[in-house]
Amino acid sequence: MKQRISLCYALVQAAIWGSYGFLFSFANRYLLARGLSSLRIGLILGVATGIAFLLQPLLTALSDRFRFFSCRRILVLCAGFMTLCAAALLLRLTTPVIIVLYAFATVCLQALPAFANALGMNAIRNGKTLNFGVSRGIGSVLFGVAAQVAIPLIDRFGLNTVPFCSAVLGILLMTAVLAFPELEKRAEEPAEQPTPALAFFRANGRFALLLVGVVLLYIGHNALSNCMYQIAVYKGDGNAQGTALLIAAFVELPTMFLFTKLLKLAKCERWLCLSCVFFTLRLALTLLLPGVYGLYAAQLAQMLGFALFAVSSVYYVGMVIDKRDVVKGQTYLAVANTLGCLIAHFLGGALIDGVGVGMALVIFTVLSILGGAIAIGAVVSKPAAKQSA
Repeated sequence: MKQRISLCYALVQAAIWGSYGFLFSFANRYLLARGLSSLRIGLILGVATGIAFLLQPLLTALSDRFRFFSCRRILVLCAGFMTLCAAALLLRLTTPVIIVLYAFATVCLQALPAFANALGMNAIRNGKTLNFGVSRGIGSVLFGVAAQVAIPLIDRFGLNTVPFCSAVLGILLMTAVLAFPELEKRAEEPAEQPTPALAFFRANGRFALLLVGVVLLYIGHNALSNCMYQIAVYKGDGNAQGTALLIAAFVELPTMFLFTKLLKLAKCERWLCLSCVFFTLRLALTLLLPGVYGLYAAQLAQMLGFALFAVSSVYYVGMVIDKRDVVKGQTYLAVANTLGCLIAHFLGGALIDGVGVGMALVIFTVLSILGGAIAIGAVVSKPAAKQSA
């Protein structure tokens, strides 16, 4: 059972982030080839992210109200729709239909991480042995591998590689989720009703404040990813984009793989606060360090920034949110990420076009400083943990 849970969960994370590596990393290239402008592509992805922002709490509400909508079933449903949309893109279709299918595939994809995180935390809180950090690290590996492997595959087989590989990973995801043991209900325990949304935020005011900080942190974080090409050009070589993102992806791995050991050195809250500092440091170094090699060096901060946050924040939710509301907590954390991504989609390009790359980085750094201060303030002043992960 132990190996089955670990293997299935690693495959869940691998399939989700591998799909990100195809659908998101190559969205511009795929849609440009279909005759769309960069502006329209940005709007399409922004609208898709906005829909995902609204969809995630809706799915959580369904999970709260109806026992049928467990984390496993929501993951299978979203993965199924993503797979169908990606597979349909292999057909000869009109441009409007392609836009709708691609957008809906990305909507479903963005809904997956929150429920995957909740699935893992639920297993841990049910006493199962599962190393979330290693599984999430494997997801990062697949993201980097997918983004690199896609280029020669596209050169060899064409742009249909993007939806084809996404559909294959969607099938892998559904298979792994269905093989994952059902752990959400215990017959000997009475069912606890999840807390309504307003009551949840009244009872978890510090967590709500943390979400505000996360939104601001993720604006700058996502702007770096979305606008890395323009930043690389600003630093002197547009071709440095791929190398910079690859460095950022692979320096995440040691932190994610070793996070359970880090928890023995300090509490989860301290690592979460440290990650907020390094979120901002990556932006500041990208702004201040000159040239392409300065850009590469700045990406090393990802090791203790996003990598540390991606794992510590999930554990943190498992610690401070009641067990009955853990799905809601993980979803709101993902919603904050999605909102930051949405704002970055629209704000990043507008700022770069309006005030230039340098001033845009200044603004994003200031927003990140503010977000980090809010998040750290929320974490260090929180009440004692309600549950132990």
